Amino acid sequence: MIICQWHLDVQYGRQGDALAVMRAWGTEKFASSEFRRARGARLLCGMLGPSASHIVDEYEFDSLADFEAALAGMSGPQFRRHSDALAPLIVPGSQHWVVYRVLEEQRA
Repeated sequence: MIICQWHLDVQYGRQGDALAVMRAWGTEKFASSEFRRARGARLLCGMLGPSASHIVDEYEFDSLADFEAALAGMSGPQFRRHSDALAPLIVPGSQHWVVYRVLEEQRA
């Protein structure tokens, strides 16, 4: 299992706008792309340490191949309006992916 996180910083005071776009984009991703292979997804933002302007869009996949298949579909025309709406809100150069391999899970 892998955890895939898309990290980005948004302009000060624009977190609400960015999250609205990302939620709509997420709905479209699960409806019309291989992101439906994800076991789960969540949005996170900084609270202590990272700024509240730092957003993480996180997905859990069974394999790297599933994640790659999901990314491959992001060039579809149905996603363009979301990326166009989000682009002016992002601090240039801040977005990047981080991928973790899950070694074990523990339950409390």
